[in-house]
Amino acid sequence: MSTPSEDPRLRFARTDPASRSGDPDLTATPPPPDPAATLHLPPSEAAQAETRFGPGVPGAPGTADNRATGIWRGTVTPGVPSGVTVRRPRPWWRRELRFLLVVVAVVVAVVLVMRSCTAAGSPLNVLDATVTAPEVGHCAKTVVVTGVLKTDGGSGTVDYRWKRSDGTESAVLHQEVGRNVTSSKVVLRWSFDGRGTMKATATLEVLSPDRVTASTSFAYAC
Repeated sequence: MSTPSEDPRLRFARTDPASRSGDPDLTATPPPPDPAATLHLPPSEAAQAETRFGPGVPGAPGTADNRATGIWRGTVTPGVPSGVTVRRPRPWWRRELRFLLVVVAVVVAVVLVMRSCTAAGSPLNVLDATVTAPEVGHCAKTVVVTGVLKTDGGSGTVDYRWKRSDGTESAVLHQEVGRNVTSSKVVLRWSFDGRGTMKATATLEVLSPDRVTASTSFAYAC
């Protein structure tokens, strides 16, 4: 079996140094360490000088990049130093819109007040009623009977009807009365046909808001 060859470095290490002291080629003196060969950086500078690579590694933000992004987004005004806040004037249409909203609010408030005052007005009351007939000519075809409603100035609706002495009566009629109005006229047109004489009576009957009755009579002849 073959013996492994000996490493020349081991043979050189086992050689007696005293036997080689006279040989200048076999004597080596290592150079002293150079203190400038090793540079020790402070922890802060070492952290700043650290270089990172690869996806997902955050980089140090750049001031120029942040300013460009702020100008693009509208949060930074060009030509103004960083950290200085610029107060922009409000657009003119915002001032006009605020003025229009105030005007509309005032108009709506006035309308509501007027409607509430009208609704809260005094109720309508019928105090009295009168009925009159004109002079009836011979063989008159139509006689116009006039009724007058006396009210107290309130606003509302008067419901009434006419009754005639020949046994007919009208449907329920309605008369609108405005505020501060104290007198309203209603009429009955009574038509005649044929020959003869009769005493005709027209009656005005107020149904609401108060019950009032008034009548008049006239003679018909033909």
